[in-house]
Amino acid sequence: MEECAEGRPGEPARPAFGATSPTKECLVQRSTLLAAMAALLPLGALAQQRCEYPGILLVLDRSVSMYTGRINNIRKWDIAREATAGILADHGDSAHIGLMVYPGPSGSGANGVQGPVGACDYNGRDAGCAPLTPRCTTGEVMVDVGAGTEAAINAALAWPDGLAHSYTPTWQSLEAASNYRPLRQAGRRNFVILVTDGYQCCGLNVAADGSQTCTPEDNNLIPDRVGRLTDLGITTYIVGFGDLTDARTLHRAAIRAGTLRPGCNPNAANPNANEVCYYQASRPDDLSMFLDAIVRQISDEVCDGQDNDCDGRTDEAISRPCDGACGAGEEDCFNGQWGACSAPNAAPEACNGLDDDCDGRVDEAINRDCATACGAGREVCAGGVFGPCNAPVPGAEVCNNIDDNCDGVVDEGCECQAGATRACGDNRGECQPGNQRCLANGTWSGCEGGVQPRPETCNGLDDDCDGVVDGMPRGCQTACGPGEETCLDGQWQGCDAPDLLAEDCNRLDDDCDGRIDENVQRACETDCGQGIQQCRAGEWTACSARGPSPEDCGNGRDDDCNGLIDDGCDCVDGQTQGCGSNQGICSPGTQVCAGSQWGDCMGGESPRAEVCNGYDDDCDGVLDEGDLCDAGDVCACGACAPPCENGECPNLAMCFFDHCVEDHCPEGTLCDDGTCVPGGGAGGAGGNDGRADGGIVGGDSGTVAGSSPSDSCNCDLGGRNANPWILLISGLGLLGLRRRTRR
Repeated sequence: MEECAEGRPGEPARPAFGATSPTKECLVQRSTLLAAMAALLPLGALAQQRCEYPGILLVLDRSVSMYTGRINNIRKWDIAREATAGILADHGDSAHIGLMVYPGPSGSGANGVQGPVGACDYNGRDAGCAPLTPRCTTGEVMVDVGAGTEAAINAALAWPDGLAHSYTPTWQSLEAASNYRPLRQAGRRNFVILVTDGYQCCGLNVAADGSQTCTPEDNNLIPDRVGRLTDLGITTYIVGFGDLTDARTLHRAAIRAGTLRPGCNPNAANPNANEVCYYQASRPDDLSMFLDAIVRQISDEVCDGQDNDCDGRTDEAISRPCDGACGAGEEDCFNGQWGACSAPNAAPEACNGLDDDCDGRVDEAINRDCATACGAGREVCAGGVFGPCNAPVPGAEVCNNIDDNCDGVVDEGCECQAGATRACGDNRGECQPGNQRCLANGTWSGCEGGVQPRPETCNGLDDDCDGVVDGMPRGCQTACGPGEETCLDGQWQGCDAPDLLAEDCNRLDDDCDGRIDENVQRACETDCGQGIQQCRAGEWTACSARGPSPEDCGNGRDDDCNGLIDDGCDCVDGQTQGCGSNQGICSPGTQVCAGSQWGDCMGGESPRAEVCNGYDDDCDGVLDEGDLCDAGDVCACGACAPPCENGECPNLAMCFFDHCVEDHCPEGTLCDDGTCVPGGGAGGAGGNDGRADGGIVGGDSGTVAGSSPSDSCNCDLGGRNANPWILLISGLGLLGLRRRTRR
């Protein structure tokens, strides 16, 4: 991904001091927006902006502790000289830098500071002084703010031989800086960088135990004088040097200046090392690093509508991080104003492995209903995938009074439940009862124990235990034919052989006339009406009434005798109707009725698989939707467009949205925002005439056919109403931004 931030010519891009540079996507939408906004300005407006380098007064503590104190065995003053020389060498051509040291070298006292300030005050008393023992002389400008001050400032930083007894008149020197006329120069940004160590006052009060402290008044006047500079439009940066700084006072001063160190805690009354809002340089390299970063921040372009870095451009490639509901984003500067934040917004949680609602949890409380044949359950989302349904699953049916296979029937196929017993047999006649056991397969065993029934014999006993003694029949014969007689009380009697009986349908000659079942009939009926059945060889023939038949569609009769005419018929054979679609490439066809059902749709044009060709192949009303191209390519203007190479494309293709796009839209359409839409005939006004730049190329695919170009970008670089000057300026803006991002 390319980095969008940009520095001065010849320097690498760098973030604002103290901030972490976020990853940036140089979107073509942003480029188009900047170019379009630039088109609203008068030509040459940027070049007409007046440039003035920022003015910086370095206010450097030259108390004796800077000379006697050491860090890693290096004198603090030498570290400060080297750090100052570094920023002069690196940034002397991008800022006008001057130097104030305090106490002032003249030993002349207050030097115009409001209120009495003794030149050589000591413990609340005036004492003799000289230029080499200035004690509390207010800070004095040794090198005025201006261009080309590197040599003068380096020379002024030599420690004078014999200098001693110099204290720290910080608030007095800040007041003197506020009265320094060059820092009030209109039309440029002015800054003070305060570098100090140790106590921040003069005339330390020495207690009986030898401890030394500044008065509360001295401590309070430092943030007060910083506020005076701020009110005058002079921005102050506070740098503490060494491990003996007055952290609370410098912390308050940085808050009043509004130049807080990123990550500090402005609400801390007594801040620790991680909470202080000023820049604390405790190691030799820290001071160089902080001064370099501060001067870079001062001299770099800022979002104020001015050409701060004097490169002929205003507010170029400036962005800053911003926060939204779901994370970090960026704001871009144009004409001194910050644009909208690009951070994503919260969305309802979905089963996708993401924290959509930005509550720090992924896929929480996402579940859905599910069911099996055995009942309802739930599926729970985990890791972007729904888990198995927790509803019970069917099993093999077991004889246990439970519907194990969930078919709605309990213990189907089971006579009993395993282990059950029941009485069996009979106590009638010659029988005695027994017992049955339910076997493991759900069936009853045979009756065990007791006396079981036997075949009945004609003996005056109930052998089969049915409650009837004898009573069994057997055949007998009379003149008219065979009959049956019954055993009663151990004797056969009552032969019922026919004797001139009415003829019946029984395959017998009941009337003994030598014919069987002659002229025997009976009434009958079907669902369709009344009829007659004839007896043939002891069997009744079919009823003469008509029976139901399959419905014959279109005959106007109730063929199946269910009270409905032509029920179950979709159509009448030979009938036709229209079918299909006229959406996209499709055209209607015809269906013919056969067997009372509509046949397949014949004729016309059916949907096909969607391809990147500017047509609605699958006839769903959307052109070229879906992933139709190779990885890295996008479907635009009727063809797959590969990525641009270093902002360039072969042949007649143009690089839009970082892809090489050519116009392959079908005849009669034009390319709008990367999609082929209706727009006149070939070569007509607004229509496709085959040029590579026939329309705007957009980043989205699958635009609904017929949508307006204004739905996506409120512009139409390919239409006949496009202003040629806007086209030219937009193109130059795109080209210029693309070149800058490749540095």
